[in-house]
Amino acid sequence: MSYRVIQWTAGTVAREAVTGILGHADLELAGAWVHSPDKDGRDIGELCGLPPLGVRATRDRDALLAEHADCVVFAVGRNWVEDPTETFGELLRILRSGKNVVNLWWPTLVYPRAQDDKLYRELEQACRDGGTSFLTVGMDPGYGTAGLALSALTLTREVTSVHMYQFMNNGFWEGPGITKFFGFGQNDVDRIPILQPGVTTSYHATTLHLIADAIGGTIEKIVEDHDFIYADETFDVASGHIPVGTISGLRYRVKGIIDGRPAVIVEHVEKLRENDFSELGFRGDGYRTEVVGLPSVQLDMKLSAPAGYVGDPIAVASAMSVVNAVPRVCEAPPGVLSLLDVAPFPSRNPNPVTSPASVG
Repeated sequence: MSYRVIQWTAGTVAREAVTGILGHADLELAGAWVHSPDKDGRDIGELCGLPPLGVRATRDRDALLAEHADCVVFAVGRNWVEDPTETFGELLRILRSGKNVVNLWWPTLVYPRAQDDKLYRELEQACRDGGTSFLTVGMDPGYGTAGLALSALTLTREVTSVHMYQFMNNGFWEGPGITKFFGFGQNDVDRIPILQPGVTTSYHATTLHLIADAIGGTIEKIVEDHDFIYADETFDVASGHIPVGTISGLRYRVKGIIDGRPAVIVEHVEKLRENDFSELGFRGDGYRTEVVGLPSVQLDMKLSAPAGYVGDPIAVASAMSVVNAVPRVCEAPPGVLSLLDVAPFPSRNPNPVTSPASVG
């Protein structure tokens, strides 16, 4: 059976999703919504650096939702950090229209029942009204942390703890925002945005609750901690200048306490140079899960691309985490889903599609 899919926005990850939809044996691209007036009416292939596809992007939500389609890949910009209200209403409207949704927009919706009871009930009601299902994946929160942990937990018993890591070298990211956000090149710890009280918990609490529920535990409280490394020399990165003695790396942890001990943990290792945090034994960018149990299990996941590929393999992985889930979501009973509710959804993209160019 072929499922007709609408792509909601045409940004970087969305371009990878379109390529994934085109190459997926069970999917057909039915339409695309765009925000920018200059993209309205243009062929979605052109917007994605592909040959013309005969599918034109539109800003007309009503017309698009009136089209026959089974699912929407919802990948709008990450405005959820500041104010998700307007976009959340748009998401509910799509679900009520009778179209299932796989979501990349608000990643903490990876486990909505642990996010907010009112929000969860609104999502459930929209699904019931439309006879639809809703699933959020992505990488972190998403498959890189929770999905990898669930895979490791398949192999063990007597679980004591589940520790999930993301490793990221930020040295190649452009723009001053990245240095400000993580405190790189600074020493005023009290003004670092990511370390304001409750911020890291707001990002990762739903992942902790998902894994706690998977192992049958109840989180009593969530605690945050962090530590830094400091530049031993002056150097420059894509986002700015790092003076000697200022912050050049950050490890932050969000810990779910079960039975008085840290039992489910998400940790981010944010650095600017490859050899920083070498004691962890993880080179490059990627994800790790450590399950302490019988047996204990460590899984490392690294993402790469073939030589000559122009693009970000993490963007491809993020996009395919929802594109590959479309058939499972369309086949599921109406309601809000998580990675605990759906069977694994391997790729059905056997044939290569011309990769999206770096289109602005």
